Amino acid sequence: MAVKKIHILGICGTFMGGLALLARELGFEVSGCDENVYPPMSDLLKEQNIKVIKGYNKKDLPEADLYLIGNVISRGNESIEHILDFKLPHTSGPAWLSENILKNRRVIAVSGTHGKTSTTAMLTWILVNLGMDPGFLIAGRPKDFSVSAKLGKDEIFVIEADEYDTAFFDKRAKLIHYNPEVLIINNLEFDHGDIYSNLLEIQKQFHNLIRTMSSEDCIVFPGDDKNIREVLDLGVWSKEVEFGVEGNSSNYFEAIKKDHSSVRFSINKKVVEINWNLLGEHNARNAITALLALQHFNLSLSDSAKCLESFSGVKRRLDTIIDRKDLKLFDDFAHHPTAIQETLKGLRARYLNNRIIALIEIRSNTMKSGLHDKNLTSATSKADLVFWKGPDKDQLNNLVNKSPEKNYVIDSVDSFSDELKSSIIKDNDVIIMMSNGSFDGLADLLNSKL
Repeated sequence: MAVKKIHILGICGTFMGGLALLARELGFEVSGCDENVYPPMSDLLKEQNIKVIKGYNKKDLPEADLYLIGNVISRGNESIEHILDFKLPHTSGPAWLSENILKNRRVIAVSGTHGKTSTTAMLTWILVNLGMDPGFLIAGRPKDFSVSAKLGKDEIFVIEADEYDTAFFDKRAKLIHYNPEVLIINNLEFDHGDIYSNLLEIQKQFHNLIRTMSSEDCIVFPGDDKNIREVLDLGVWSKEVEFGVEGNSSNYFEAIKKDHSSVRFSINKKVVEINWNLLGEHNARNAITALLALQHFNLSLSDSAKCLESFSGVKRRLDTIIDRKDLKLFDDFAHHPTAIQETLKGLRARYLNNRIIALIEIRSNTMKSGLHDKNLTSATSKADLVFWKGPDKDQLNNLVNKSPEKNYVIDSVDSFSDELKSSIIKDNDVIIMMSNGSFDGLADLLNSKL
C-alpha cells in the first residue's frame, strides 16, 4: 500500500520538525505529536499548518500509513507500545530521510559538537545567493528563510548531521544514515552523557561514518582539534581538507577586528575579506568550514564569501531581543561549557567596557549530570555576573559557592525578572540568556519588563 499519511512522534524536535516540512513537500499528509511544545519549532509548524497533538496518549494517536519515531521516544511510551503491539509500520527519521530524499543527492553533512546549525544555515544561504536551489535541513530556525527544511531542485542537499542516536531501536548516530559527499566536522568534545559513556564512544560513531565515504569524498576539519585527529588516525580513505588560524595552515582565517565582525580568509592561496553581522571566533570557524566545503563543488571563493556579508544567522544564536543604547539583551542556545565560553568571549570582544550579565539554564542531560560543572566557572570568566537556573539545587549552590561574589541562583523567573529590573541592572549592561530550552519564558518576560 502506498504511504499517504505520516505521523511523527517527537515532531517538535528541530530535526523531526524539519522532516515534517520535507514529507509534506513530497506530497504526504503530515501530523505529529510531542510532549514538549515550545518555540522555535512549535511556531514554525503552526505557521506551516502542520497539526501537532500534545502528549503521547494512545487514544490521541491518529491512523497513519507510516509512523516516524524520534529519538526522544523510548519503550514504555503509550503510543510506541500501541504501534509495536499492532505491528504498525514505523521507522526512524534518519532512515526515512536517507531512503526518500538523500539517496540521489550530493550531500554536505555538517557535524561536530558545536556550530552545526549556524554552519548549515551559512552553506544554504551561500548556495541560494549564488542562484542555486539546494535542499536543506537546518535543525533550528534560520533568520534568512521562512522554513527550516526544503527539498530544493538542485543536486546539493545540506544537512545538519547530529551524533545523537537514531531511535530507541537503532542506537547508531543519526549521521551514519546520510552518505555525505562532503563531511564537515567543526569540532569534537564529549556531550550527550545520557547515551555515551565517554568521548571514545562518540569518536567511534564518527569513524563508522568515515568508513563509508569514498576516495572522491572529502572531510573538512580544524587541524588544531586533537579529538578529531584521533578519529582520523583510525583510518581515512577520503580527501582531507584542513584549516587553521592565522597562517599555521594553507587554509586559515584571521580577525581584522577583534570581535571577528571583520575577518580575512586565506584558502588555497586566495585571500578574501568580509564584514558581516556575526561576531566571535566560533562563527569565523564556522564560516571557513562552509567556504572550504563549497570549494569541493568548484564554486567561486570570492562570490561565496561575499554572500556571508548578508547572512543574518539563526534564531537563538546570539539573537537580539533588546537593542537600546542603555541596555542590550541577547538570547542564545549555548548549553555546553565551550559554547558558553565562546559566546561570552565574542560578546566581551564587542563590549569591552560594558558589564556582561549571563543567565544560564542547566537543562541538557549532560549539563544536569554535573559532568561539566568543573568547567563552568572558567567558561563564564568573561561575564561580570552569572545567574544559574536548573532542577538540582545542590548543583546550583555548588556552582555559586565556587565564586559567590559573581554567581547567583534563579529560583523563579517571575521574581527574578522583577529583581533584575529593580535592583540589578545598570545603564549600558549587556545581558545574555543561554539555554537549549524555553528558560520558562524568560525572554518574553524580560522583553516586556525591561
